[in-house]
Amino acid sequence: MELREFQGHIRRLASLPETRASVVSCYLRVEGGRLKHRRVFANRVEELRRSFAGEDAQLFEKALVPIERFLSEELHRGSKGVAIFSRAGRQPFFLALQFYVPLPTWMAADTLPNIYHLVELKDTYWRFVVLVCSQDTARIVSVNLGTVTLDLLRERPELRQRLGREWTKEHFQKHRTTRTQQFIGDTVKALSGTMAAGRYDHLILAGDPKMTASVRRVLPSHVAERLVGVIRKSGRSGSWEIVAESIAAFVEAEHKESKATAEELQRRLRTGGLAVAGTRPSYWALKLGQVETLVMSTEYSPRPGWVCRGCRLDRTVEQSPSRCPACGSRELEHLRIREAMLRLAEQRGCQVELVRDSGTMVRLGGVGCLLRFRPGEARRGPARARIVRDRSYSYSYSDSGVAEGRFGS
Repeated sequence: MELREFQGHIRRLASLPETRASVVSCYLRVEGGRLKHRRVFANRVEELRRSFAGEDAQLFEKALVPIERFLSEELHRGSKGVAIFSRAGRQPFFLALQFYVPLPTWMAADTLPNIYHLVELKDTYWRFVVLVCSQDTARIVSVNLGTVTLDLLRERPELRQRLGREWTKEHFQKHRTTRTQQFIGDTVKALSGTMAAGRYDHLILAGDPKMTASVRRVLPSHVAERLVGVIRKSGRSGSWEIVAESIAAFVEAEHKESKATAEELQRRLRTGGLAVAGTRPSYWALKLGQVETLVMSTEYSPRPGWVCRGCRLDRTVEQSPSRCPACGSRELEHLRIREAMLRLAEQRGCQVELVRDSGTMVRLGGVGCLLRFRPGEARRGPARARIVRDRSYSYSYSDSGVAEGRFGS
């Protein structure tokens, strides 16, 4: 699956209209064309089944039918993970996605699809190019979400053995060196074209150490700055083995990039740059379309907020009141903050960085945003701070760029 297609699926899920019927979100690990944890899946289905009654129970059972059919008939043998979303009722919905990288075994039923693990998959595996070099060949491989989508093989032209007959040893060695340099130059030119055409931002070199060192020396600056790893392998190593190792190397590089983004968030907050941190400021910056990058710890697990089904008033934190203060409705439901933030980010085309094992993100409350802009033109002096209101929540921006918020009309 190409990344652009995958992003389209995520955006479609993030924008799915809410109905009374629950969306069943399934993330399952697959092995050899079968579920790896079938019993865990079955137990989870039973747990969810017991949570429904009446018409809701009927809708849940109808949503399960296409899921079971897909799992019994449509799994690919090479798949390692599958994500399925199913809803019955007046606006039925079904989407099944298969991947060549593993997913956790996880299942939920809610009025909106749960997209966290898809966003995590996109952020972790993204896409990159591997250049696999040996003395005789160069293989340019593009990897999208763990799947090889392009495999170009370049073979080194044969060098006729004329040593001892027409050439001296020195002449032969010089000619061989020239041909090697030409081969490397042609390979780098093809690599640059592939990365430009596919808009790839990351490169890994792999294979024979001497060849990768030679390639690295002649990489153009705009390609060299995208290099995130070098894998030392002999020319006898299989290309698929190298691709598997390159995925692990890329995941580690992505982990470092995510931590760097968290440090950039902290730097901007300290220096008065365009950034906010914490649940409420981040949520409302997303609502107002100010966010360039949503930065979220993988351990981030905020308390639920609430939303009114009558007037759609929502609040990120606070205990749910008995009735909506805006319209008086008693139809209030939980607002799952993490999922709501991810939906807003995907709907608005924001970049999402999920950060593992980051003390910085813990100190910042688990979530923050790098902003595109502040609301309105900046004016000097604290008395000119700008006030932004969105229903029940307002926050002010001082010239430091850090938001301070409060509830109230």
